[in-house]
Amino acid sequence: MRRIAIIFVSLIAALPAFSQTAPAPAAAPAGAMGAAGASGAIKGPHPKTNAENDAIVAMGKAPDPDSQIKAAENVLTTYPDTDYKAVALLVEAQAYNQKRDYPKAIVLGEKSLEADPSNYATLLLLADIYARTSKPTDLNLNDNLTRAEKYAKEALVDLDKAEKPKADLPDADWAQVKTGEAAQAYLALGFSAVLRKKYDDARTNFNKSITMYPDPLVMLYIERAYSTAKQYDDAIAWADKAMSAQGVTDQLKSIAGNDKTRAQTLKKQQSQ
Repeated sequence: MRRIAIIFVSLIAALPAFSQTAPAPAAAPAGAMGAAGASGAIKGPHPKTNAENDAIVAMGKAPDPDSQIKAAENVLTTYPDTDYKAVALLVEAQAYNQKRDYPKAIVLGEKSLEADPSNYATLLLLADIYARTSKPTDLNLNDNLTRAEKYAKEALVDLDKAEKPKADLPDADWAQVKTGEAAQAYLALGFSAVLRKKYDDARTNFNKSITMYPDPLVMLYIERAYSTAKQYDDAIAWADKAMSAQGVTDQLKSIAGNDKTRAQTLKKQQSQ
């Protein structure tokens, strides 16, 4: 999903370490070794050595899930006191999400959240996994949906007050990123509402999400969530939206058409 791109765009932009050279570790004034807030100390997260900087840069440049996992593990094991523990865990969680290994993604995402509870990217990743991968037959369905809803709502709060990761990022670009991330939160709330059979709430949240970010692939996910819930009128409506969406590919249009035909057939069987 588009989450992959957005997470890494915002993640890399937020890291001052993602540069060719790390800031040199500051020397403490005489007689003040180890004192917090010592004059000349580097404030905020930063790599402590050039080698750590290189490892973080390599993690950001890793081109595929397996290499991202390897690079993130290198940062975590080689630099256990890194300021970027939460980031490395998030990179690894997202990589396992891409590999569809959701249990590992959840474990690592929860660890990332422990390290940085206000990271909206981690909150959104976990909300998405809990809401999108849950099934009506899951024994822990209520717990998973409660987590999804909690994380999505917390992400919306954190997004509302989030500052630009870089001062030179244009305001319009930052607003677009925040809108796309908020759309993901409402999408997770919609999936959760479908599983709770709160269809009015689902409709409200899905409409908010798609208004913010009208992605035909996301529309197809919504259609299939409704089909699974045997809400075939809604499923057919979202298949139509996917087929007529701006930028929809021929392949996606064909898939949505097949889904619509199946939903119509199942609706007819349901009424017999």
